[in-house]
Amino acid sequence: MKILSIDTSVEIAQVAVLENKTVLKEIHDQSKKEHSETLMPMIDELMKSLNLTLDNIDLIACTKGPGSFTGIRIGLATVKAFSDAKKIPIVGVNSLEALAYSGQILKGDGEYVSIIDAKNENVYYAIYKVKKGKLSIYRSPDIMQISEMVSYIDNLKIPTYFIGELNIEKIEPLYLAQIAKEKANSKDVCNHEYIEQYPGLAIGAGIAAYNRYNMGIYGYSESINPMYLRKPQAQRQKEGMSDDIAILEMGYTDLEKIKINYQKFENIWDYKILEEDYQNSKYYIIKQNEEIYGFIGFRTIFEEMEIMNIVTRKDKKNQGLASSMLSYVIRYAYFSDIEKINLEVNEKNKTAIDLYKTFGFEEVGKRKKYYNGDDAILMTNFVNR
Repeated sequence: MKILSIDTSVEIAQVAVLENKTVLKEIHDQSKKEHSETLMPMIDELMKSLNLTLDNIDLIACTKGPGSFTGIRIGLATVKAFSDAKKIPIVGVNSLEALAYSGQILKGDGEYVSIIDAKNENVYYAIYKVKKGKLSIYRSPDIMQISEMVSYIDNLKIPTYFIGELNIEKIEPLYLAQIAKEKANSKDVCNHEYIEQYPGLAIGAGIAAYNRYNMGIYGYSESINPMYLRKPQAQRQKEGMSDDIAILEMGYTDLEKIKINYQKFENIWDYKILEEDYQNSKYYIIKQNEEIYGFIGFRTIFEEMEIMNIVTRKDKKNQGLASSMLSYVIRYAYFSDIEKINLEVNEKNKTAIDLYKTFGFEEVGKRKKYYNGDDAILMTNFVNR
């Protein structure tokens, strides 16, 4: 399989062609010109050097953010045009995941903390686990201050690799303090390392896209959208928006607020069933500016967790809220010594199935005709395996 992979999310644009996971060639532009000026000539040069045309390409990969708003739009517009013209499947890869795959090429298994500078002492970051060569999300992409970010790097039993745009002088003292605390509690701590030189994001995105394609996670031009972890500063100020998104344990007053706005939520149980399950399960909400945008519920029995419900508001789809709730629950399970997390999903809900796969959930079985004639796919994440 030949893959054309493009990254325009950072200052230096890069394009690459891979044969499965093997890089055939990559080129990048150091001129610091606008990506709109350099991208198409780079692609043309790359393809001609390999004696290829778009007719030889089986899959297109493109970083979709976070990063430069303008650069992301240019890259996505380009690959959408290619996909439409030649009917080539396409996979959008977030830039932080591409970083983790780039690190995996160098270091193999471990925990990867992917970092992109977001200015003003903030970073875009995500945490990924790589076990036996398989990557899954541990902490979904987010934006926060460096000091807060470090507090989420808590799985110190496996090698930790920081990769990306690193401010080592600010990260290292905070992380060493965290390590000292673990050692004081007689816990083993693995080494950590900062990766400043690594294969470019187009290469990482190409490998990620290949893996996604083999899991059945791909689409065409209409399926790929930019990942913006926050709106541009001017727009946020205009709308009076806060960046703060909180995940909190649901209280009864939250349940009442959900009831009042029940029509705004999608694929939701009858309210009486939700209210009954709230009495028997643990529920968390995700909110911003005091508005509840989603919730997740689960039960634990000995070393197993069952996710009962995960819902976001109709008008807040594709904003990473479900991912944030899932990563929160996975972290909760890890520290509660839960061995595996189980859930079930309608076989026709491809978006949810794809999301769960990126978090390391595996298909383990089916329940025939469970959803009004549709099969239920049973999925499990082996958290502490």
